[in-house]
Amino acid sequence: MNEPRPEPPSRSSSDSLAPAVTRAALILDVLADRGGEAVGVSELARLLRLPKSSIANICGALADAGLARRLGTGYSLGRRLAELGGSYLETVDQVREFHDLAGQLPYASEETLQFAVLDGLDVTYLARHDGRQPVRLASDIGRRLPATSTATGKAALASLPDAELTMRLEGFSMVPRPTRRAHSNIEQLLVDLENVRRRGYAIDDEETAEGILCLGVVVPSRGRDEGPFAASVTLLKSRATPERIPILVGELQNLAKRLGGPLRKYK
Repeated sequence: MNEPRPEPPSRSSSDSLAPAVTRAALILDVLADRGGEAVGVSELARLLRLPKSSIANICGALADAGLARRLGTGYSLGRRLAELGGSYLETVDQVREFHDLAGQLPYASEETLQFAVLDGLDVTYLARHDGRQPVRLASDIGRRLPATSTATGKAALASLPDAELTMRLEGFSMVPRPTRRAHSNIEQLLVDLENVRRRGYAIDDEETAEGILCLGVVVPSRGRDEGPFAASVTLLKSRATPERIPILVGELQNLAKRLGGPLRKYK
């Protein structure tokens, strides 16, 4: 299992105006990286390079607040975070509108539709429309996946100016490979992103999961400091016929236009 990527403790201790709050956030980041697996106080102290007594006190306070829960001798994320996350998502206009609009798409609504935001070189999934297919193909809300292999991630990366894309990729030597079809190096990724820009949409062809194809488009941001966001349609590769792909892409692009400009009419 990959080690989490916490902030350096010197920064959290010396630069923060509220060190306990900053340390609590780092602990929650570690617990989130573990995907439900309990993490003990000793391991948290080792990963964050902080005193064990401090970690124990903060974990206890997080558990009392419902932000963490005790599992044996360790801790995992608490249910209160889901409530807070839901309250946050209700304030995001594009998330609400995604739910309203996704079900209106004549063909794409039969499949799984997702809405995500680029965060560094990952994408975080904010909303999902479950289609009418018997197989569940989507990522859970709040899940982070590599932007380099997902359709939402590649669509968002391709939308960045060259200077910002270069800055994000600087020092990034190892490309995550969820499957053998995913990119193995930065050069392959850059060629793919150029193709995304040329054709107007991204393709995840079994790069995240075998037998699954995903199409993604960037969603115009409404605010200067937002996004980039992206929307995608996910389906079994056997359903991605040459006749259906252009139809799904067209509906996805119209969805993106509506999400980016709420006064535009859907065509």
